[in-house]
Amino acid sequence: MPLLFLCLLLCFISSSFSFISPGQITIKPIRNQSSSSRIVRMSSSSETTTTTTTTNPDDPMSLFQTTPVLTSGAAQLALSAAEQCASIHGYKVTIAISDPGGTPLLVKRTDGAFPASYEIAVGKAKTAALFRKATGALEDSANVVEGSSRAALLSAPFVLMRGGVPIIVGE
Repeated sequence: MPLLFLCLLLCFISSSFSFISPGQITIKPIRNQSSSSRIVRMSSSSETTTTTTTTNPDDPMSLFQTTPVLTSGAAQLALSAAEQCASIHGYKVTIAISDPGGTPLLVKRTDGAFPASYEIAVGKAKTAALFRKATGALEDSANVVEGSSRAALLSAPFVLMRGGVPIIVGE
């Protein structure tokens, strides 16, 4: 999906940009001369989709969505709260706070936490951020229940273990 977003963004910015993705999807912008709207036509061998988006040509920021990102102070506050909770319960853990793209902002391994917990915590934070779901829910979907599971998730590069919780604003 990020590649598609990037391709669409480039299509909006460039008036003659064409792109063939690995899935053989062609994306071509068509400038609507009578307004500030742009029409993007996406086609593959099986179907064609046309989408109209309204942009303000004088405001390049109209091409972007805003994504809330934790400030360093907010990340420190979240880390402190998690560390206090772990201390109260006697957990020896590594705590990772990430941005919406899963990049760590802060990571702390508490006393007694095993070394591999660093990689696991960072992976859980990344997974929760990218899926916008608690990793426990993803673990449940991968586990076999009454003969049914999503075993394909097990080969994905994500940590499907309880403990990762996304911080979501405005939903």
